[in-house]
Amino acid sequence: MIEGRIKKVDVARRTAVITTENDKDITITFPERVNIEVADPETMGTMGGELADLQEGFYVEVEVAAQDADGRWSCDFLVCVS
Repeated sequence: MIEGRIKKVDVARRTAVITTENDKDITITFPERVNIEVADPETMGTMGGELADLQEGFYVEVEVAAQDADGRWSCDFLVCVS
């Protein structure tokens, strides 16, 4: 699992850069059917979301599958906790 803050989101390329607590930038790719959960302010829980719902500065936890030849990780599941 990768935990950190979103530094950049590129919806068109389906990628995001996550900065970990030790200031390491990790590029994540999002397959078409990835499961994204975002904070629901009404219930204080999470609800289903889309890549476009993610914003810079959000704290996220990302389950990753595999790393490609360019060093990018493929996202299996992302939950936004802030």
